[in-house]
Amino acid sequence: MTKAKWSLIAAAMLMALCSVTIPRVAPAGDDWLPVPPADLALKDNPAQPGADAMILYRRSRVDAKRADIDEDFDEEYFRVKVFTARGAKETSKIQIFFSKENSDIKDIRARTIGTDGKIINFDGKVFEETVAASNGNSYLAKTFQLSDVQPGCIIEYQYRLQYKAVPGAVVFYLHWQSWIVSDRFFTRDASFSINPYVPKSNFDPTLYFRSTGLPKGSLPQKQGNGSYSMEVHNIPGIEEEPLMPPARSLQARVEFFYRDKDEPGGETTQQFWNRIGKKWSDEVDKFVNKKSALEGDLSQTVGVSDPPEVKLRKIYARVQKIHDLNDEPRKTEAEKKKGNNKTEESAEGVLKHGSGTERQINWLFVGLARAAGFEAAEVYFVPRNQDLFIPGGQNIGPLTDDLVWVRAGGKEYWLDPAALYYPFGLMPWNETESKGIRVTKQGSEFVETPAAASSDATISRRADLEVKEDGSASGRLLVDFAGGEGALRRTWHRRDDETGRRKALESEIQNWLPGGATFELTSIANWNDTSLPLHVEGTITNARMGSSSGRRLIVPIEVFQTSFKTTFEPQRRVNPVYFSFRFEEKDDVKIHCPAGYKIETIPPRKVINPGTAMAYEITPGEDGGGIEVKRHFTLSDIHYPVDSYAALRSFFNLVKSDDEAQVVFQNVETAKSN
Repeated sequence: MTKAKWSLIAAAMLMALCSVTIPRVAPAGDDWLPVPPADLALKDNPAQPGADAMILYRRSRVDAKRADIDEDFDEEYFRVKVFTARGAKETSKIQIFFSKENSDIKDIRARTIGTDGKIINFDGKVFEETVAASNGNSYLAKTFQLSDVQPGCIIEYQYRLQYKAVPGAVVFYLHWQSWIVSDRFFTRDASFSINPYVPKSNFDPTLYFRSTGLPKGSLPQKQGNGSYSMEVHNIPGIEEEPLMPPARSLQARVEFFYRDKDEPGGETTQQFWNRIGKKWSDEVDKFVNKKSALEGDLSQTVGVSDPPEVKLRKIYARVQKIHDLNDEPRKTEAEKKKGNNKTEESAEGVLKHGSGTERQINWLFVGLARAAGFEAAEVYFVPRNQDLFIPGGQNIGPLTDDLVWVRAGGKEYWLDPAALYYPFGLMPWNETESKGIRVTKQGSEFVETPAAASSDATISRRADLEVKEDGSASGRLLVDFAGGEGALRRTWHRRDDETGRRKALESEIQNWLPGGATFELTSIANWNDTSLPLHVEGTITNARMGSSSGRRLIVPIEVFQTSFKTTFEPQRRVNPVYFSFRFEEKDDVKIHCPAGYKIETIPPRKVINPGTAMAYEITPGEDGGGIEVKRHFTLSDIHYPVDSYAALRSFFNLVKSDDEAQVVFQNVETAKSN
């Protein structure tokens, strides 16, 4: 499970925090850069014709020199040229992401420069809101809306990302800084600089950097005063598309980080990761070293004669009863001061108090599995919806998730008991096919977690509908969210009450239906039993399901809208296609024709099976006074390069066409007269 920590916070330095704070002067009101007339007159991006907008200039200044006194900060400046109406819409709302726990956004200033040179300074409100991202995560952002943004204008904004001291800490923190060189839009010119923390003693850490995806010949250059600077030009934008890989895997960026003086230098990749693996393995061993406590709990959990997998399943169920401290609602500073925020430091303490962090829950599972005689190790990895694991970068920062590897009865298991709503053998989708390290006393082994099968995430829908002569229809709908599909929804809505869950699931199912149709949820079952599919029942009403043509009634054979209905409409694709997980859809729909009608024509069975990556089958057939339609869609792969987009688009367009096939019911009296 993802750990609740801000990934940019580096290790605390062992130095007393100086209490002197020097106030920072706010930027002056006239520090905007001059606007060249040629930029104001620019009609298009010559390097990328037809673009909606482009970044003319971007400046990033990081200052950590006084981090031990008043914390480090990052000053950002953007100048953007707008070319189209869509560009005006996309650039007029500014979102600045941050982590409230350790930073804030200060000194926001912005303005719009019209094509005639008229300047409109921003004087509106700045809001703080949670913004959902395409990778399924959500982030906190300061947002504001610029006025009078039109094609041809220029917008500018600047702000300061100010890091905070940790409340009550007696040490100060240095923050890993990143120059994110790539943006959504093409960047013509950009300037980056960092003024690093100046070590005050031999115990202070040293600044290093690593780079990814930079243009040839572009690297930070160390200046005479110890700072680093870099200028880049003509950086392509990262175009946002549905089903694209994580943005970080596509970004050009430079990451600055600090290493303690006692860390060895010049290590090979394997030496670095072996050192990290030994260190992290020792942490796990220390946590689970009270064997008597583990063996005592184990004796009450498993039977001596239980087969290996049965033992492992019982241990998994036992550990999932531990209260997850990371899953509690975020506390205010006052609540933190009032409450007991101390976390347990041993498996014995977690067992005694029945609570622990997600990582401690997994470590406890390691300890109990070892106590049962199994080989068990902790695995740290990069969630594939966030970034890529690049061992050569010697960067532990992206390894934010962990799970447990076990060998029992000659079989390997990859398990995440801290993922509360996932039954034994099932992991969250972003933990599958993810790369990282398995840690042992000998060091680190590079591993990739196993892929899930399409059958591990299945939605089954059964509908029974009565169609009336006017084309309206109504009836029951039963939905089963099995495996990962059920776990996802239990996780999404875990903090909702019964009313909130009903509303969320009702809304989701409503979105499956065509316009004019409604769904009313009547019951939810198996919410707390993760071994069973999450079961939902309700009623469908569609005032316009069928249409009349003379004495005939024409009705679509598929009740639900096609998956990814609009995703593959564009002919052009820039990024690889990246589905979140393999899955299956199984539909069984019965459509009863109105009294006085009979079936005239039924569409033929259709099968689309272009290979092993995906498959589709829809089979309509007569069923008493109507038809029964069985549909099965399978996605068996998740990664598709850009050059396979045309074939993907063709497949999904065929699926859409076959889903829209129609059955024709004819009035019996009309049939007799003919």
